[in-house]
Amino acid sequence: MLGKIKEQPAVGKLIAQYDQMPRRDQQALMVLSIAIVLGVLYFLVWQPASDFHDRAVANHENSADLLAWMKANEATIKRLGGSDGEQGEGAVAVADGRALMALVTGSAREAGLSLQRFEPSGQNSIRVWLEDAPFAEVAAWLERLNTGHAVIVDQAAMDRSDEPGRVSVRLTLTI
Repeated sequence: MLGKIKEQPAVGKLIAQYDQMPRRDQQALMVLSIAIVLGVLYFLVWQPASDFHDRAVANHENSADLLAWMKANEATIKRLGGSDGEQGEGAVAVADGRALMALVTGSAREAGLSLQRFEPSGQNSIRVWLEDAPFAEVAAWLERLNTGHAVIVDQAAMDRSDEPGRVSVRLTLTI
């Protein structure tokens, strides 16, 4: 294979030029060539492999720290999350924004609340408007959503109505 490379006209011309150079220039060119080869090996092979190794070690250490923290707080995690990794006793997980919308509208209907308007807000949120609703029923409905389905109130704005105990509410609910 080396013989085929030497038979190429361009390679033959370079070899002839190399042979005509003074001995010191040939040595300098040889040192320069070795330096370039070593530089290419370092920057294209060694450094990327070393960087990958360093990132892998750091990732391993972070994972080990997280595992140690989780083991140290296992009792608290089980208490908060339920013993089987569920959200709590009787809790039902909501998978996405469409399921959240169905859950919110259905539970509002069951609670006797009339939603004036509702719209999705991102992938896992919904904005809800209630007008002139009983405050106690709104509060109980939100508590049931939170404890039973892990729906949280991200933003809330309530305005008092003229009639005591009634409010107009604008909510952003998130899973």
